[in-house]
Amino acid sequence: MATEHRITAPDGTHTVVDEYGPADASSAVFFLPALGVPVGYYRPLFERAAARGIRVFGIEFRGRPRSSTTDVRRYDWGWATLIEQDLPAALTQTPLADTPRLTVVGHSLGGLLALTATGAGVLHPERIVTVASGAAHYTSRDGAVAKLQRRLITPTALAITRALGYFPGDRLGFGDRQPRTMIADWHREARTNRFILSNTDVDYEEALHHVEPPVLQLSFDGDTLVSSRAVDMLADRVGPEHPDRVHVDRSANGGVAWDHVRWPRQNPDAVLDVMQDWARTHPAPVA
Repeated sequence: MATEHRITAPDGTHTVVDEYGPADASSAVFFLPALGVPVGYYRPLFERAAARGIRVFGIEFRGRPRSSTTDVRRYDWGWATLIEQDLPAALTQTPLADTPRLTVVGHSLGGLLALTATGAGVLHPERIVTVASGAAHYTSRDGAVAKLQRRLITPTALAITRALGYFPGDRLGFGDRQPRTMIADWHREARTNRFILSNTDVDYEEALHHVEPPVLQLSFDGDTLVSSRAVDMLADRVGPEHPDRVHVDRSANGGVAWDHVRWPRQNPDAVLDVMQDWARTHPAPVA
């Protein structure tokens, strides 16, 4: 059973952070969801983590059902808004404020936010784990056809977004409904292989070079949206220490291909095993 913490960003947006696991734990995990995925979707993963004695906080990003900005035509924001408004609100208005030992885990977009926010000094975790987070550039795909498809996808999404005033991902099968600036930021990274975010003075690509905590980057055998090559390309942009990389084979999932979105419900224990095995080899710094 989750404990809900309501938070308010500086611009007045309301959303929630769900807490699972033992409240007296001296460390915690802060989980950042993927694009368009409500935090409630990860409940099986969080419950399995809590059963292992792990305290987990998961944020509902703006635009998702439990936030006050579900109307993405009326409200607009980009990646920098999530980093500079939603994450600080979660860190200061929940028990995370009193939890100095923190591991940040991000899925897909959440992993990109974990890295850039840490490099920019918004987050100060002991460790970072990114799950199926990779570069969106067309060269991240394997094969000429896949590369061509990737080159066409983000300009098409941007054109649709400009025409409609929002991105109808709920009808197109990717990312759910998104505001204009979120899609523009995604398209820009896909075109340039750099994080050049809207409405901010921070160079978040440069911030990637200042990620000091140990980083584990996971990719999945069978993931059709973020390839192992895409995760490797992102890893090459992170520093000063190169991240550790683990490609989770489908054998860990009973021989079934992993799905980019459904992995928290396919076999959360297998993924938690990988994360915990890595964490044991990267102990928290002695205070």
